[in-house]
Amino acid sequence: MNIEIFNKFLSQHFIQAVCKTLLHSLWQGLLLAIFTGMVLMLTKRSRPVFRYNLLFLGLMLFVSANAVTFFIEMTTHVVGNSAVVIDSAGNSLEAGRRIFIQYGYAVGDSIALLSYVDKFITGNAAIIFGIWLVVFSCKSLRAAGGLWFIHSLQTRDKTESDKVWFQHLNLLAGKLGIKRAVKLFESGLVSVPMVTGVLSPIIFVPLGFFANLPAEQIEAILLHELAHIKRRDYLVNLFQSFGENIYFFNPAVIWISALIREEREHCCDDLAISVLQNQSSFIQALVSFQEYKIFSASPAMAFPGSKNHLLDRIKRIIYKNNKPLNAMEKLFVTASLLTATLLSAAFSPGDTKLLKVENKSEITSRKQESNEMDLLETTKRTEKRMLNDQKLISYDTGTRADTLPGKYERIQINSGVSNIETTKNNKRYEIQEVDGKVTSLKVDGKSIPEDEINLYQKDLNEISVEVKDQREKAEVARQDAEKARGAADVMRKQADGMRIEAEKMREAAGKMRVEAEKMRGLADLNRKQAEETRGLAELARIEAGKQRINAEDMRKLADISREKAEDQRVIAEESRKHAELARKEAKKNRVAFEKLQSELITDLKAEGIIKGKSDFSYKLNNEELVVNGIKQSAAVHQKFKNKYVKESGWEIMYNTNGRTGYSITK
Repeated sequence: MNIEIFNKFLSQHFIQAVCKTLLHSLWQGLLLAIFTGMVLMLTKRSRPVFRYNLLFLGLMLFVSANAVTFFIEMTTHVVGNSAVVIDSAGNSLEAGRRIFIQYGYAVGDSIALLSYVDKFITGNAAIIFGIWLVVFSCKSLRAAGGLWFIHSLQTRDKTESDKVWFQHLNLLAGKLGIKRAVKLFESGLVSVPMVTGVLSPIIFVPLGFFANLPAEQIEAILLHELAHIKRRDYLVNLFQSFGENIYFFNPAVIWISALIREEREHCCDDLAISVLQNQSSFIQALVSFQEYKIFSASPAMAFPGSKNHLLDRIKRIIYKNNKPLNAMEKLFVTASLLTATLLSAAFSPGDTKLLKVENKSEITSRKQESNEMDLLETTKRTEKRMLNDQKLISYDTGTRADTLPGKYERIQINSGVSNIETTKNNKRYEIQEVDGKVTSLKVDGKSIPEDEINLYQKDLNEISVEVKDQREKAEVARQDAEKARGAADVMRKQADGMRIEAEKMREAAGKMRVEAEKMRGLADLNRKQAEETRGLAELARIEAGKQRINAEDMRKLADISREKAEDQRVIAEESRKHAELARKEAKKNRVAFEKLQSELITDLKAEGIIKGKSDFSYKLNNEELVVNGIKQSAAVHQKFKNKYVKESGWEIMYNTNGRTGYSITK
């Protein structure tokens, strides 16, 4: 895989943010699994809609937390080959501590491992992103294929349902409070009833659906599908499918999504039964048509045993008790809880030498204090260097005295009068100046007359230049020291604010430690349950050994059954071909019957026997013609009999005793 391709079309920082967000979703998935297990254990007898809402809330919280994680990763700045976080003071934090500081933690020796993981992801982000993108694209294409299949249902190989059932569907929709128009079609492309569409919902049923099931079971199935429409489950299912495509590697997301689908079916079952008020008919409908869902290709369940979902639904309806956690689900929840507890213990504050936790405020405060101490130390070193270079030299200007670096023992300036004592060319000079002019001079303690001062003018000029230079340097040093003191004051104020924030963070950390203790207690309880589960697993292993002994005999019987099944498959294939021919013949007959019925109604209107366009009925056979319950004359009967009655025992009827169609009695 060429990394440069990804660097060209996508930002490297964006790719790294996606990879690290997906990594964070794993530990967030542990919390989601723990939450899901607690919901299932605490709501064993709760209504399905309550469990459904809690599970969906958990999924939404997980997605929201992961989205926040992505935002944090996107606001991370990249310096060189390592990522850093810029804090509120503009300071950067190295990559090894970045993950935990941005969440309020800094771990001692654990940083090494996490720094390695961070560097690995940073260095291989394009490859990881590429693999994820390929799998995500394949799953998205598969989902798009499902949507295209649903779209094709609306455009080909469909027929409108019987008007009687369409009207009955509208009555059922009204009982559920559905105000939108719902369409009903038969389709040869589906094998189970299903719902499509959000704004304009459509229910598709297989061909022959209305002819092969009793009316009560048809009504139960239609009520179930209408319940999906009322709850807008089709839209929620699209969101779930998209989330599963993104987090295809996260077992917690796959598990909770499967549970949400199960609870969704339970919610619709309860809605249908509440309207139907006939529990046995609904169960018979489930058995007759097995599982029917609002999507055509259901993803695989997260754990073994969910193949008995139909049986679980029936048990729940009868016993009013939700399905408990199975062995694999308990093991998964326990493992998630133990892993989360270990991570919490590893990155929580403690007194050990190898583990130390600091919150972000403490780290920033310490850094502020360190900067402040550096400034103070710099100022002290400057002053100490000045004192070491020369003995204290002060000069007065009104009320101010300054210290100058250099070789001068004393320089004092007061109201325009300067007194300078220094050594030059191995001579001791004591100089007094007034307004820049030498008024008194002593050399090696000897006073020099005014007329001889010019003999020492060369040394005096050099001394004057040096004094001026030292005074300028001292002024610069003084200004630097003032700036350093001002910066130190600012840093002290910032440090005080950060200390207050750190105290608040310590209190929050204390509360989190209490919660962690509670979680550890729960982990111990689950550990005991895991021990019991292992004991049961050992018993199951012994039993499995016994079952293996019988498995060989069963395998031999299976071989015999397989041979018979092959024969049955050939017969079934022939039956399928005959059924297809029968379906085509039935369709042809239905078209011919509709044409015949239309012509008969037209003739009745032409004879003036019926006048309205609706609310009429008729029955025609060899014996009589009855229209709207009135038997017609023999002449009229003979006329219609000659034209429409095909053979003896043949009878055609419309809306007579709730029946419409034709029959042949041999």
